[in-house]
Amino acid sequence: MKFAAFTTVAGSAGEAANAEQMIDNIRQQTVLAEELGYEAMWLGEHHFGPYGVGDLPNPILLGADLAARTSRIRIGQMANIAPWWHPIRLAEDLAMLDNMTGGRVEVGFGRGIWPYEGPQFHPHADPRKDAENRELFTETVEVVRGIWTNEYFSHEGSNYTFPVADTVFSHPKYPSNPAWQEGDRVTKLRVTPRPIQKPHPPLWMTVSTDRSVTTAAELGLSACYWQPPARRIRQRMELYAQVRTELEGRPFAVGEDQAVMRSTYVASSMEEARRDAEEGIMSSFIYNDPYRARQVFTNPDEVLDPDVKLDWDFLEPRTLLVGSPENVVERVQELQEVCNLGYLLVEFTHIGIPLSKTLKNLETFATKVMPHFVGDK
Repeated sequence: MKFAAFTTVAGSAGEAANAEQMIDNIRQQTVLAEELGYEAMWLGEHHFGPYGVGDLPNPILLGADLAARTSRIRIGQMANIAPWWHPIRLAEDLAMLDNMTGGRVEVGFGRGIWPYEGPQFHPHADPRKDAENRELFTETVEVVRGIWTNEYFSHEGSNYTFPVADTVFSHPKYPSNPAWQEGDRVTKLRVTPRPIQKPHPPLWMTVSTDRSVTTAAELGLSACYWQPPARRIRQRMELYAQVRTELEGRPFAVGEDQAVMRSTYVASSMEEARRDAEEGIMSSFIYNDPYRARQVFTNPDEVLDPDVKLDWDFLEPRTLLVGSPENVVERVQELQEVCNLGYLLVEFTHIGIPLSKTLKNLETFATKVMPHFVGDK
């Protein structure tokens, strides 16, 4: 099994008093993660945090800084929120990062869930406008991939047309090139640089519903789950495998091209883990609760009573990797056995936990949990 680390500025603050110190904390975490043998460091994207936490507006730019301080660990985004980006700039920036890192980039895409973020970037990025948001997401991903897989590129869609009408180019030293011109009229764009990884870096999508799982499979994107309990993940992994099998004409295994992310805190006991991490872990679930349907926390055929609270006692057995190393090993084994899981992202930073304990959490998981899965997938 492969293990990676996931973090946001919200969970990287520790004792940091400003953005510079928060970034330095993430640097320390990433360098340690590489030393401990984690596969990748994944970064989220958020803007306009109203409570002064959680803003990581450009995981690509931060990834370049982290890559310069490491040599092996892969650098990923979970996720670039595609509807918030101009697709050409997104393709260019990610390709630059892939070149700067020597091909260490993993690319994740998401749709966004918080309505106060998306509309600031594009009128169709509002997640409350489901059809428009999904269409913009799909088109943005298709443009990015099209740029990376074609030397000369054109696109016509509902949100973007490239090249834009009446784009012209002429130069006295260079004759018109039929590969991308008709006379002076530009018919295709040459977007550079191209990624080092061919045809492009691995592509991921964050998923939380049957519909998003189907979308990821139809687009050929690897899927990453956060909240669902193991049996729900299994059901959705089967759906993903079914769609990929039908589209690609080959048997697709359950768990193939799929990962799970879990909020994690390893301590000497469950009591210590709860004392240290409950407030920080629960803050992210409580904040997301209004924007995600509660079905993400259910097993198949389970319906939650409206009075159910998303508290520690409810979530711990379903979707958290917390407690003693022995308890966490059992939870990881459950994911492996039920879901055929081969890739786990560990969300190891949580609001309010000092940097020293955050680094200890990262180290304890690597030294006390990961060795139990050496030689697995």
